[in-house]
Amino acid sequence: MERKRFSVLFFIKRSKLLKNGEAPVRVRVTYDRLYVELQLKRSVKVPLWSQEKEKSTGKDRNSVELNHYIDALRVKFYQIYQD
Repeated sequence: MERKRFSVLFFIKRSKLLKNGEAPVRVRVTYDRLYVELQLKRSVKVPLWSQEKEKSTGKDRNSVELNHYIDALRVKFYQIYQD
């Protein structure tokens, strides 16, 4: 039996900066070589984004809220996968 691969990756689109200079946050959900990429209705200042952590490194309110939102989405995606 072949095991299906599942992953969730959060990243920013540096090539599509918004008018305010921030980059939109996106998520890519992959399942067995098929993927869907979604743009979250959130953005972050480019220097505050850590791709290693897939989160904002800022300590301001917007960064903290974004990180909580990313954590909640990650949990929801994995719960859906488990069901």
